[in-house]
Amino acid sequence: MDLSLRLLQALAAVAEDGSMTRAARRLNLTQQAVSGQIRQLERVVGTALVVRLATGIELTAAGLVVLKQGEALLQSAEAMVSEARMVGAGRSEPLRITFKAQSTAHFMPAVEAALRKQAPDLEVQPIASHTLPDEIDALLEGRADAAFLWLPIGDDPRFIIHPLVAEERWVALPPGHPLSERTTLTIADLADVPVVGPRDGMPEAVVRFWFIDPRPDGTRAVFGPQARTPEECLHLVAAGHGCWIAPASTVTYFAHPRLVWLPLVDAPPNQLALMWAVHNPNPYLPLLLQETSRVLLPITPPTA
Repeated sequence: MDLSLRLLQALAAVAEDGSMTRAARRLNLTQQAVSGQIRQLERVVGTALVVRLATGIELTAAGLVVLKQGEALLQSAEAMVSEARMVGAGRSEPLRITFKAQSTAHFMPAVEAALRKQAPDLEVQPIASHTLPDEIDALLEGRADAAFLWLPIGDDPRFIIHPLVAEERWVALPPGHPLSERTTLTIADLADVPVVGPRDGMPEAVVRFWFIDPRPDGTRAVFGPQARTPEECLHLVAAGHGCWIAPASTVTYFAHPRLVWLPLVDAPPNQLALMWAVHNPNPYLPLLLQETSRVLLPITPPTA
């Protein structure tokens, strides 16, 4: 079977651009050369991989299978070359991980220790981030190899996403709030309570999830003041501007003298994930996933 990586690269470019012409520009080839590569790949596979429509080119069901598996092969090939170069140069490629401290403090040290045990020469470079856009930018700009972040992030085919663990959602309230004497909360309890947090520049699906908007009964959430970082959210809550809905790990990380934390018992949980760019060549990414999955456990805050 004559399956060249350049054929898979051509299919990936066509899938992303929806056009032979645009894919050719991306690959610095002629349109005829890209069309020829797609036909050659279809001969190797034995079935049609693309269909030409009035709106552009789309992948067939078989094409989607080849694209998914082909991207994995391209990533593996890049990792092989990168690792071989590092070994040949007598050095190990660092693993740069971007993260939010409040989400990872309970497991990141154990992950790093496990990585050092498996790969003693590996240098782990932690990169603290405050927001989802910060983490995504670090991956896309090549400043980080992997990120620990909360789902959802929106539909983005540029990334490989591995869900890790689910955490209950908790609500921060100021002392003296009418709900602060409760032991648990439901979504209905927050009907008239403004919710603080970031919205501008965030994907719509992300905002809907974090603010639980709309609510299960169809009503809209009440949006409070915007805040970019967890520290800003905590300040707004403590100052009486509303509540903040956050993962359970946040509760154990932030000790605040003017906050009451209560579990939100009927909300969908937060899902922590490990993510990296599709074509990131770092050879240690599979090891990072393996060791994180082995040591990571859900966190349970103390009851209020």
